Amino acid sequence: MERSCIRSSKISADDAIKKFRALGLLDTAYHIEQDENYVYIPLIRHIGGSINHDFKPREDVFTGIEKDSERRGLKNTGAPYIRLGNSIIFKSSISRRIAYKYASRLKVDNIYVETGKIRGIKREPSLKLIYGSGGETIVRESGVSYIMDLQKVMFSPGNINTRSKMKFIDFTGMVILDMFCGIGYFSLQILKNSRPARMVMCDINPDSIHYLKKNLQVNRIKSNVDVYTGDSRSVLPVMQADYIIMGNFNSINFIVAALLRSRIGTQISMHYLTPTESMNSTQDVIVDIARKLGYVIECIENTKVKSVGPHYQHMNAIFKVSRIL
Repeated sequence: MERSCIRSSKISADDAIKKFRALGLLDTAYHIEQDENYVYIPLIRHIGGSINHDFKPREDVFTGIEKDSERRGLKNTGAPYIRLGNSIIFKSSISRRIAYKYASRLKVDNIYVETGKIRGIKREPSLKLIYGSGGETIVRESGVSYIMDLQKVMFSPGNINTRSKMKFIDFTGMVILDMFCGIGYFSLQILKNSRPARMVMCDINPDSIHYLKKNLQVNRIKSNVDVYTGDSRSVLPVMQADYIIMGNFNSINFIVAALLRSRIGTQISMHYLTPTESMNSTQDVIVDIARKLGYVIECIENTKVKSVGPHYQHMNAIFKVSRIL
């Protein structure tokens, strides 16, 4: 396909490519080509000194693998996947031979296939390793490094906006309680970017706590941190928090424990699932539950995190305690 390009000598081609990439003019949808004398650098638009050249378009990962697999008589390519660090996770089964092709194309060390949903109260993933040796991976997000074993602890890339939002809130001097901390999904963003007076974290999964402590070290966090392992309803100390994080779909079942550790002015960030038709009314149910327990709370923010199916939504509502009866 004919595209605008810059024709460069082979001696100066590397510098020219770097220049046009930095300027945002390099057209990455096409291969950089060369003949015996020149290198042809595709551009996204015509500029002074550019010429036309017939370029070969790049194939995306799916297209390249599909074509190669069809020639070899292989099936189940183009399956959806997510990438986390040096690993990718497929949502449906693929063959080991196809996995090898993806690993080669995407330059990853491990490939997993989901075999079911998140399991039990420890929120353990259902993943089968079909390529590589497994073990730890590192996900870097908004200036924070998360170390984890994907077969032992969960990590949802779809929650990136909610996690990243924590870095922009000023928690200076506040007491923070994270009742389902996992490997530090939300807390690490706070500790890395703010100065809370105290951070109390709890999770029922010992593997999550293991990686939380590891992540505190790798992110060089030395704040006043207390970590508890177990059911947050029973192992957390008596305290009054300024901000409570409830990053669990079953957070409503833990509202008593949260309210007992609140005071007037405390904000409670609750994550929960709700039918689509109730996404704007479930917070009213939570307000009624709290009032029956002797706490007057108001919903100050209600945000859809993502869809988790055709009829259910992952919501994040923030409540403020205004009165204790």
